[in-house]
This record gives sequence, C-alpha cells and structure tokens, in this order.
Amino acid sequence: MTYCAELCLDLPDDFPIPEFIAFMAEARRVLIPGGNTSAAWKEFGGASNLIGWRYRTSFEAWQEHRESIRAHGGERNHEDVYQQERLLFLMFSAGVSCIESTAYALAAAASDASVCGIAFTTKEQRACSPSRLLTWLAPHPKAADLVAALQALTEAREWALWVDLRNRMTHRSNLPRRIFASAGAPPPRVNPLNFAPTSSTPEVDADLADWDDLHQWLAQQLRRLLLSGIELLRAA
Repeated sequence: MTYCAELCLDLPDDFPIPEFIAFMAEARRVLIPGGNTSAAWKEFGGASNLIGWRYRTSFEAWQEHRESIRAHGGERNHEDVYQQERLLFLMFSAGVSCIESTAYALAAAASDASVCGIAFTTKEQRACSPSRLLTWLAPHPKAADLVAALQALTEAREWALWVDLRNRMTHRSNLPRRIFASAGAPPPRVNPLNFAPTSSTPEVDADLADWDDLHQWLAQQLRRLLLSGIELLRAA
C-alpha cells in the first residue's frame, strides 16, 4: 500500500496516485475559481472521492479471494463458498464503480462552461456512464483524447467482462460453479475460477494470474482516463 495524501488513505501500489493528484489539482484550478465553488465542483467532489475508495475495495476483495482459494483449494464447505462469492461480488462491483465514478467526475468537470459546457442536469447525472459520456463529449474537439480513452475502455472485452459479471451478481444470480469429479483416476486439473456461462455472462475458465491481469488492466484504464482528464482541464 502507498499513502495518498490527497485522500488521506492508503491505496494499492498500482493505483495511479501521481495522476490522481494532478487531476484533482487541475480540477480545483478550473472548478473553484477564486475560491468560489462552482456547480460542477459540487458533483465532481463526491465522485472523485470515490475513485480511490472503490479501487482499494476491489483490490482487497481480490487479494482475499486469492488467499481463500490457496488456503482451501478444491475442499470447500458452504461457508467457504459463501465467502468466496461475497469477495467476487465486492471485487467486480467496486471495480466497475471505480471507473463509473471517474466517468461521473469527468462529466461534472466537462459541464463547466470553461471546459466543454455539456449538459449535466439531474437527468444526465442519473444516466451518466462511460458510454454516455463518450457520446456527450464526441462533438467537442478539445475532448478528443478523453473521447479516445473512453472509446478504448467501452469497446474492450475486459470492460464487458467487468460489467457483465457485476450485473449478474448484483441482481440475477451467483456465478454457476462447475464441479469436476473422476472415477478410477486422479482428478483433472481445473482452473480455480471456473464458471459455466449464463444468459448474460460468458464461460469463465481462468487462473489466478488471469484476474491479476484483469486488475492491472483496470489500473491502466483508470490512469489513462485521469491523464485525459488532466489534459482537458488544462485546456480550459
């Protein structure tokens, strides 16, 4: 963990702290002119505060899940399964929230007249998402770098997996675990993250390292969004 003075919070080492600090500094310069809080800042402040909190929650849930798998292997009782499912839900719901809160903060910043002046009334606030922010910013040339970052995010198969698994576990069902057995031979080698497909999620057949990579991808996308946000605010 690395301490982030901006949030007064320890954050995972791969969280982009320098970019986050620079992003906040530029936002204060633009959205709090002369010390006067703008309407955009009121929405920006709460959303930007969530970014680090949600990233740490997702990271810690994944680390706990990894340790649980290593400790129990294939020998799990109902309580073990419950705890692992709980941690998977936390990992994916908090990871998606981290990116969505970043998009909300960026939308609030872009609503300032000196930035892009996009509409960000209660209607837009309730509908805000990375894909909608992409649509809102597409007509603004000064937001070209952020538009490219949002497009890369929303078109990525990794983002689809984050969102699909979050949605499934939020209000549809747990991920259906596959159970493997053998008769008269050693059990087959099975990846620890092995789930059957559902009506809204793909088959998952992954090793621990695959989802380590998934978290690294999340950190890289967050860093790119923050850098693009810095560039947009600096142009204001």
